[in-house]
Amino acid sequence: MTTEDFTARARIRDAAIELFTERGMEKTSILDIAREAGVSGGLIRHHFGSKEGLREACDAHVFDELVRFKEDVLAKGAANPGFLPTFDARQLLYRRYLGRAMVDGSDAAQAQFTGIVDETERYFREQGMDLPDARGAAAALAAMTGGLMILQDHVARALGEEPGTNEAMLRMSAAAAHLFTNPLATPEVLEKAREALAAYRRKD
Repeated sequence: MTTEDFTARARIRDAAIELFTERGMEKTSILDIAREAGVSGGLIRHHFGSKEGLREACDAHVFDELVRFKEDVLAKGAANPGFLPTFDARQLLYRRYLGRAMVDGSDAAQAQFTGIVDETERYFREQGMDLPDARGAAAALAAMTGGLMILQDHVARALGEEPGTNEAMLRMSAAAAHLFTNPLATPEVLEKAREALAAYRRKD
């Protein structure tokens, strides 16, 4: 594949990420993407085969970039506890894309969510955390953090912040971190809730 082919492929992929995020896959046509990328519809089919193939490529690229960003943040945070990540325009777009993919029901997004739950559950167990339902806690945590991606514009407006900005994401992240480290319920209340759930299940 030539450098020109790589450039065209990346331009098509980036245009599709923008449009899929803004409109959703179903409301975005190959011709829409071709116009945005400045290429022909035939070139898109040459590189990706179909719109579904293009979405799969977009999913893979976005997920890889988000994982890379997370690993970079964790590494820098471990070296400097006062480190604050910068959510640039590309990272904000990728988070919006992931949220849209989850809402639209992308197979890749579903697989990615399950993978996040798997990794989180493994982390809980490796850290020796005493959780009555490690899998449930991992799924709930993944859903809560994913919900911030899906609802980030609404959350930003509710906070009086400009949607799609680094400041809004930092404020959301800080608020979520506070909740994770300062539970709203006492251990006694949580234990009673677990006992009530267990009793309900025994009735079935």
